[in-house]
Amino acid sequence: MSRTLQMVLVFAAVLMTGCGPSTRIETAWKAPDLQPTSFKKLVAIVMSKDQTLRRIAEDEFVRSLPGGTQGIPGYSLLPEDKIGDPESAKAVIKESGVDGAVVLRVVGVDKDLQYSPGTPHYTFYGYYGWAWTSVNTPDYLKLEKTVRIEASAYSVANEKLVWTAQSASTDPKSVRSLIDDVVRLVVKEMTKLQLVG
Repeated sequence: MSRTLQMVLVFAAVLMTGCGPSTRIETAWKAPDLQPTSFKKLVAIVMSKDQTLRRIAEDEFVRSLPGGTQGIPGYSLLPEDKIGDPESAKAVIKESGVDGAVVLRVVGVDKDLQYSPGTPHYTFYGYYGWAWTSVNTPDYLKLEKTVRIEASAYSVANEKLVWTAQSASTDPKSVRSLIDDVVRLVVKEMTKLQLVG
C-alpha cells in the first residue's frame, strides 16, 4: 500500500469518526394559544420499565432546568407500581402542587445500512513530470442507528398539551450520552418557548 493511500485512508477514518452522533428535533408542535409563562414547578416523567434508566433520565432533566423552574423527578412522586395507573398519577401530581409536567418516551429505534461509494483522490508526482495518479478510498458499509424520543409538556391545571416534539439521535455512543443530548435539547427548546426559565 502506498504512503499516499495510507494517508488518505487515515484521513477518511478521522472524518468518519469526527461526524459523531447527532441529536436534533425532527417534528414539533405548540398550542396555538401558548402564552410565554414559565412553569414554576415541573415534574419530569420518563416512561420506561427500566427503573434505573428512568431515575437517571428524570434526575438529569431536573438538573438541567434553568433557575426559574423547580424540577421534581417523577419517581419521587410516582413509584414503579403507580406510574402505569392514570388515576393514581393524576391525584398524586395534582397534590404535589406542580403546574407543569413533561413526559419523555422512546417511540422508535431504526437501523439503516448506509452505503458510501469510494471517492477518487488525486496526487501529483512532480519529479516524474506532469503526471496524475488516481487513488481511491474503498467503498464501505455502515450500520446507522437512530433513536427517536417524544417529549410532551402539559399544563397540570387544565390538563392540556402545550408543546410536543420528537427528537432523533443518530448513533448515540451510550445510553447516558443519549439521555444527556435529548434532555439538553428538550430543555433548550422549552426555554426558547418560555415554558421553563
